[in-house]
Order: sequence, then structure tokens, then C-alpha cells
Amino acid sequence: MRDQATNRFGLYLSDLNRDKNDSHGIINYAVGLANALPAAIGTGEQLFIYANPAIARELDAQLSHRISIRLTPPPTPLRRLMSDHVLGIRRAVQDEVSVLHFPKGFIPVVAPREMRLVATLHDDIPLMYARGDFGKEYASLKSNYFTFSLRHTLRRANALVTVSDTSLGRFKDLAAESSIEMPPSFVSHQGITLPLGDPVPVDKKRPVLLHIGSNKPHKRSYEAVEFMLEYARTSDLDLQLTILGPLTRDAELLLQKRAANRIKRTLSGHELARLIRESRALVFNSEREGFGLPPVEAYALGTPAVYARTDVMLEVLGSTPGAYPQGDYAGFANALDQAFALTTETLADVRSEILTQYNWEAVARQTVRAYRQVAAAQ
Repeated sequence: MRDQATNRFGLYLSDLNRDKNDSHGIINYAVGLANALPAAIGTGEQLFIYANPAIARELDAQLSHRISIRLTPPPTPLRRLMSDHVLGIRRAVQDEVSVLHFPKGFIPVVAPREMRLVATLHDDIPLMYARGDFGKEYASLKSNYFTFSLRHTLRRANALVTVSDTSLGRFKDLAAESSIEMPPSFVSHQGITLPLGDPVPVDKKRPVLLHIGSNKPHKRSYEAVEFMLEYARTSDLDLQLTILGPLTRDAELLLQKRAANRIKRTLSGHELARLIRESRALVFNSEREGFGLPPVEAYALGTPAVYARTDVMLEVLGSTPGAYPQGDYAGFANALDQAFALTTETLADVRSEILTQYNWEAVARQTVRAYRQVAAAQ
């Protein structure tokens, strides 16, 4: 038997797959948390990280008598379901883990009562797709499954971690609608997932206006491209539009009106960080996010962002320059004018504030606080 004074915490990363999952933000969150947790684990505590081989290669954790990495099989679709709902729990039981954390947010259908479960819930976007908020054509079996998993997590988890107060409010509303009693909840926010490097001074940046595209309707990339094209057409600046990732067919047709740098392949973290650092501004137009990381990371890399003034962005970025009313081109153009007017010194001040407020050390401390509270309640 193990020492009863020892808290054994587990972090479940077996279900993360960059090749088959387009939620790279959630994967980056999980990996960032895994790399920060060992420093937050205290005396008398142990951490077991369950990771498939691809994710394990991204971990920086130094193995010790208090930190163990358990390799799990690659997550093929069938094996992943078995691992998520059966095998992962079984392995954690063998390690006598008392608190098991699922940073992707979806906990097993059945778990031993003596094991306490913590889940990070990022956003309610799958629920919105499942109920047809973005059009019935976007509802799918996948979104329905995620919606079931979201409600199950609210019912069964012993504690929740969320990445913003805004997201926590949404989950409280969902719990009330579903007559679910919310478990204890903790807001951890997020850290920066891209390599920071040294910022590029404003006068050394390339004249690039950058957008990370998406074909998902809540990201509103069509509108972002439309606004970028209009600004470039009417501006005295000789801007190069650079669009990453997938776009809808309509957005691709828009881009035929002007030469643009289309990058469809997935960039590495280092490539993306370098591109953001060298760009004059990042455009972010999403209408629904759990945290809204891209504009935060842009400022952390020394590049201004213009972003739709949504509830979560107001929480996360506050009065940081660049906000505009979604759907309002005049507001967008004004925000971009202001972004281009920011000096290297001002951007350095904003960068310092961002890095002080959003870092993995703080995320890990808040997460371990959740672990300890759940363990103490057993």
C-alpha cells in the first residue's frame, strides 16, 4: 500500500492527436499545463502523466520520484474511445491515482467512486453547433457527442477548471438550464503556447497583415478577409495580406480580387511565432471563444492585434488597443489605424502586462489548488 499522506494526481493526455484533431488550442493548453505542473507539485505529492508517444515527445517534464510519464498507445479512433472510457481509468487505478484531470474536458462515462475527476472545460461551442446556432447544416454526430460529453462532465466531475470567467458563466447557465448542480470551479486562464523569442521593432517589421483562417462559421473568417481587403484597397500603406489555414469557398473567392499570400499547410509553433513577430498586425474576428488566445499571443510576441469586441475578449484583454464592434468595418479600420500607430515602446509595455497576467506558472498553481481541494474532500 502507498503512503496515505501522499496525494497522487494524474493528467490524462492520451486522447490528444494533432493529426486528427483541429482543436490545436486545446492540445497546446494541455501540453503547456503538463510542462508547468511539475514545478507546482509540492512535497508529499506525485504526478502521473498519461500520454501517447506523439504527445510525450512534446513534454519537458523532468522525471523524478514525484513525476512519472506513462506511455499509452497511439489514439486510433476505436482505441481512443476504449482508452478514454475504460483503459485510461484502469491505468490510473493501478497507479493508485486519487485525482485524475482531463484537460480536454471530457471525462469517462463510468469511473470508480473513490477516484475524483477534474476537467478543464474550455468553451460551449460544440453545444452551439449541435443546436444549430450557426445553421442546421453544421450540426453533426460529432457535435452531438461533444454536447453529451459536456453535460456529463458538468454532472459527474468533482471539480471544473475553466480558462475564463466568461466561460464559467456560460457553464453555470447551462447547468441551471439542465438542472445540474455545478461542482467547485476554478478559473485558471491560459499561458502563452508559442515560443516567445525577441520582439521585432515596429520599424523592422514586414508590411504583413495576418489572419489565421478557419472554415468554421463562428470564426467569421469571411468577414475578416472582406475587411482586410477593403482596408488594403483604401489604405496608403503597401500591405501584404497573409492568410493561414483553411477558408470557406466564398472567402477563397474573395481573395481572388487581390494578390494574397495563402499558406494552407500547418505551420510549426516556431514558424507561426516568427511570422506573427514579423507582421504588422494580426486580425482576429471570432464571435465565440473560451479564452481567445491568438490576439493575446500576438501581443505577447510584440505584434498588435485587432479583434472583435466580444465578452471574453473584453475580459481577457480589457482596454488593450485593437478592439472593434464585430461586423462594423469603420470600427475595424479605426482599430487597425490605432494598431499601426503603436510604438515599439508601447508594445513592449503591453507585452510585459500580458506575460505577467497570462503564464503557465499561474495556470499550474491554480490547477494544483483544484487538485488539492478535491483530494481533501475525499
